[in-house]
Amino acid sequence: MKSLTDKDNKDTVHLKWISIASWLISLLVLTAGYYLLISGDIQHERERCSFVAENESSHIITIIDCVMARTHTLTALVQDHNGDTSFFDGVADDVYNDVLRDTNVSLKNIAIAPGGVVAAVYPLAGNESLVGFNFMDTSLAGNLEAVEAYKKGDTILTNPFNLIQGGVGMAGRAPVILQQGDETTLWGLVTVTIDFENIIEVLNLDNLSGMGLNYELSYITDDGQVHTLHKKGNLKSNAVCSRFNIRNLTWELALMPQRGWVSTGHHIIALIIILFLSVFTGGFAHMLFTLKEMNTKLLQISNTDKLTGCLNRRAYEDDLIRYTKSGTNNDFVYVAIDVNGLKNANDTLGHAAGDELICGLAACMMKCFQPFGKVYRIGGDEFVALLFADTQQLERIKLNLNETVGCWKGKYLEELTISAGYVQQCEFPDESVLNLAKIADKRMYNIKREYYQKIGNDRRGR
Repeated sequence: MKSLTDKDNKDTVHLKWISIASWLISLLVLTAGYYLLISGDIQHERERCSFVAENESSHIITIIDCVMARTHTLTALVQDHNGDTSFFDGVADDVYNDVLRDTNVSLKNIAIAPGGVVAAVYPLAGNESLVGFNFMDTSLAGNLEAVEAYKKGDTILTNPFNLIQGGVGMAGRAPVILQQGDETTLWGLVTVTIDFENIIEVLNLDNLSGMGLNYELSYITDDGQVHTLHKKGNLKSNAVCSRFNIRNLTWELALMPQRGWVSTGHHIIALIIILFLSVFTGGFAHMLFTLKEMNTKLLQISNTDKLTGCLNRRAYEDDLIRYTKSGTNNDFVYVAIDVNGLKNANDTLGHAAGDELICGLAACMMKCFQPFGKVYRIGGDEFVALLFADTQQLERIKLNLNETVGCWKGKYLEELTISAGYVQQCEFPDESVLNLAKIADKRMYNIKREYYQKIGNDRRGR
């Protein structure tokens, strides 16, 4: 019983690990399938964000370019007036209103600076401190771009900076070059400054929030550092980024859905479904393996002799049919064995003693024969072994069995004697398994008869 219990425990542990493995495999497969499924949705969402970011970037470029183009208008007017700035007040008002009409952007100011020093500014109200401002003083914010424009002879834009008159602005600095005969003279600068808070309103980036997107507008300096200009919500490292140039400036617009690329609710629902399916799969696998184990145990029970634990007559007949159909080789051995004196033990000591002899022979046979084949109890004290062993192995098997039987001692009886008939296929290569069985039985009965003749008992007293 101990060995059976140990086997049951091992089977239980085996089934437990099979169930866990099935659950884990199912969990991994379902999770991988889920991420493959949502990867398409994520890609679609990223493409949507990329499209929106590119459109918004183009819109920003268009607005700022449209405003900064007025620097060319002012430059041309100064050149047309050969450096005379008496036209400025009337024209500046037109430029201011044109920008407002075309872009809805309210300019912070428009200024002209002969020699780099501001001589006139529009509107003057609120910009008084700008009159006399020296753009060539590089210690002041926004002036490095002015000097660069002066040197390069081309319009240079500034990133947003703090204005001396208050607020935040971004400006375009355009050099004015006068042509006098064959000579060119760098006259000074014209500037257009945007109220940055106003342009953020004009760009209406909060529309992105209405589309369910978080955003961050930044500018990138020449050393690669990113500075945030305006943002809404938090972005992760996997946000979609659109990097674009506005003349000499490099800006970046980053977007991602407010709910993430896949919503938390979506993940939770998917996780619940995955866990449910994996548990169901694991339970189903456990049920299948349990049924398989039960079927195996039931088959084993139906093929096992209850008294001895050997295979029974049903298993013997099944194997006999199988060997008859498939054939055997020269190492096949048929062994027929009976217990000697079983009837006398039953009559004198009771059936418990007889059962002890039967179980004793079964134990000896299984110990000696099982490494080479199977042991069957096909009747009361009739046993058969179907083995595969060459001649040398068979001799060792016989010797081992005789020694094991000779050492046996029971509770009711001190000794066990048997009669055994062995036949090898190599002795009768052309004989069927059934005929080998008859030969083995005949040899066994001859040995049994000799045994009873030797001890002087009637054969029937077996």
